[in-house]
Amino acid sequence: MTMNESPYPFQSTAPKVRLLRDESAAHPFGLAVAAAWTCYGPRPARVENVLKLMDESLDEPGDETRPVRRKRAQRLYRDLFEAGHHTTMQHANFVFALDGVSRLAIWSFFHHHPHYNSEQVSQRYREVSGKAMVTPELPEKLQPIYESAIERALLGYHRLTELLTPDLTARYTAVFPARVKAKGPDAEERVRAAVQKKAQEVARYVLPLATPAHLYHTINSLTLLRYHVLANQLDVPGEVRYIVNRMVDEVLAVDPYFLGAPGYPLDLSVLGEDDTLEYETLANLGANLNQNNDEAFFRQFDDGLDGYDSKLVGFQPDAERTLADAVRTVLGRTAADLSDPDAIARVLDPSQNRYLAHHLFLAMNSKLMQTMNHVPFTFQKRISGAEEAQNQRHRGTLSSSPVLTAHLRQEPDVIVPYDVTRVPAALEEYHATVQALWDAKNQLLNAGVPAEKVLYLLPNSHRVRFYETGTLLNYYWKWIKRLCYDAQREIFETARQETAQVAEVLPGIGRYVNRPPCVVRSEAGQTPKCPEGERYCGVPVWRNYDPATLAERRVL
Repeated sequence: MTMNESPYPFQSTAPKVRLLRDESAAHPFGLAVAAAWTCYGPRPARVENVLKLMDESLDEPGDETRPVRRKRAQRLYRDLFEAGHHTTMQHANFVFALDGVSRLAIWSFFHHHPHYNSEQVSQRYREVSGKAMVTPELPEKLQPIYESAIERALLGYHRLTELLTPDLTARYTAVFPARVKAKGPDAEERVRAAVQKKAQEVARYVLPLATPAHLYHTINSLTLLRYHVLANQLDVPGEVRYIVNRMVDEVLAVDPYFLGAPGYPLDLSVLGEDDTLEYETLANLGANLNQNNDEAFFRQFDDGLDGYDSKLVGFQPDAERTLADAVRTVLGRTAADLSDPDAIARVLDPSQNRYLAHHLFLAMNSKLMQTMNHVPFTFQKRISGAEEAQNQRHRGTLSSSPVLTAHLRQEPDVIVPYDVTRVPAALEEYHATVQALWDAKNQLLNAGVPAEKVLYLLPNSHRVRFYETGTLLNYYWKWIKRLCYDAQREIFETARQETAQVAEVLPGIGRYVNRPPCVVRSEAGQTPKCPEGERYCGVPVWRNYDPATLAERRVL
């Protein structure tokens, strides 16, 4: 008997399990209708039966039943949509391979919601060649301004990579002396490649949002319908609208009923940019969508941070009691049976809860760990676009990212990476590159170029201001992953600030959330302590761990 072969431990007939394979990807109409029929039928409806019903070539002369049933199915698809029974439209999933998509489009649209999965090329591990950059159509006399700024950014990127290499090499040597001393061309190449990745990770902060990426992007049928309606949102409607139209065309090629059957179209009125909620609201406020010269908002927002990059602005003061009560409720126990500290520890102490160190992060499915959903946090954040692109991948911590066209400033407004500040020549090159991009952005705006086209010149380092909310369950996973020294430094620092503030206001919870993965695994008795394999940071953080010294022990 294999690990997946087990006897059905009941006297009743065993359930049947059938993988739908490519039916769900190729036929969203058929799957939605079959799912709806399943709600009322004696057994799961089959997608292939719906598809056969739609095939008019299978109609037999004199059979009036099939055409009637076909119309009912066609009408049902529209009725499900209009009535809001959208769960039927979430079974169909599409995997798109996208290439040449700007970082701006990915950040502002394709990753600006929780219902997707992406794997995209990393600017950390892959050097940017700059051979092809996303370039909007501009008047002929203005095109050189845009192209020169792109060239200057690429030059700055390569210069920074070179300027940062000596300092990073020295620090890498301090952490991995054995690797540096190892003999042979392979050993030397491994060291060179490791330092190169670190240098380009930092240098990428000056790359513009016009930099293209390739990715796998998976969404369900309902999400694609939403894309279809809202692809003209502010910031990058031109590029996004083109890509979404191609996505829809790809689906229609295999399922012509995706947008509704003949005579029963879905109500999918495509919103133009000036029809969107954000545009109408800004217009009503009299905002200038091409350049925001009013600095009052930025002063007010930044003053409210009190020196933090991510400030805790919302939490429940009685969250620890709520969490403990929830734990006791799951177990059917009283406060006399299980004190608040003991209840919290049962969920958050790795020595008592080995799920915390499991590779799959089992919290979403564990009844006890689901109690972490009752502890919410809200943070006011000001981080770089580079960090926000990583931050979006934690889809359980939801943010309200800004309309960038309403956040443009006359002077550079960027984050300066820690590694750049260590090297004076690199710092000078960094500011010069950013200034070149900013000058070109201002010049094009002053010449009347629409802001959505100029946004492509913003560097990855541009500041993004927003609010973010999530529960302890989702933040916990995010924090332990980003407190790892392998995490890029800016998001590491953000996680450190957030966990320190939580520990201050909710010490009973906070004492458990400021640990990187190796410390959690050590406390849970798991080996190896570091789960990163060859990506091990070189510092045994779990030994004599003290969250107060976490930042100062980081070398790279």
